[in-house]
Amino acid sequence: MDIIRQNPDTYGYVLKGSRKVWNDLPILFLALIPMVIIVPVLPSDPSARPVILLFLTLLFITGIYGMRGNRRRFLLSCILALIATETFWVSVWPAASSLFLPAEFFLLLFLGHQAGYLFQELVTSEGGIMDILSGTTALLMTGGIMLGTSLHLSGWVSRTAVYDPALLHSSFAKAIPEGVLLLIRGGESSFGSSPLTTVLLMIGAVCGFLLLALSAGKIAGYCGKNRGEITRQDEASR
Repeated sequence: MDIIRQNPDTYGYVLKGSRKVWNDLPILFLALIPMVIIVPVLPSDPSARPVILLFLTLLFITGIYGMRGNRRRFLLSCILALIATETFWVSVWPAASSLFLPAEFFLLLFLGHQAGYLFQELVTSEGGIMDILSGTTALLMTGGIMLGTSLHLSGWVSRTAVYDPALLHSSFAKAIPEGVLLLIRGGESSFGSSPLTTVLLMIGAVCGFLLLALSAGKIAGYCGKNRGEITRQDEASR
């Protein structure tokens, strides 16, 4: 606790020369938390689809905002978000409800782009304990939504799950928390047992383990570094 109290950068102030990704995480959580907690408990009837799409649109907006520092990354995220958002909203019409699945594919590309950026920043940027924990949590949520979306799509591609076009949003919503849990602790999926699903589960389990190990390593390195600095300051003051 002394380390946390005696270092102001622990609470989100980024050290000189490092990126300010940590400052954007609260805005990103405004979209990630509702996607993981609120969306899965919405009713399964078609009237809930516009609400889910509002949260997805918020996810795209906050993700684009977080990647505004790099022009190429920003433009790519805008293109993916525009295609996905348009396709999602067109799927609101009953005659085009099956477009929800292609829209999920572009959501997957967007989240993969965002997760790569967050992972790069987590590895290369310096921050405090709260910064590292926040970055890890954001990555777990983003990766969990990716895994859940991938499993939902794999059930359709492999024909191991039967979807009602009018209720695609409901099965997608239920896949989100399942993806987060599978990323953290592994296990079996409710979307069938096809080879593609097995591969996705294996990749998710490995990525989740590596992410938690990286987070633990960065926290341990941060604590060791600051203990050394505190010890040197105490010796210098004597």
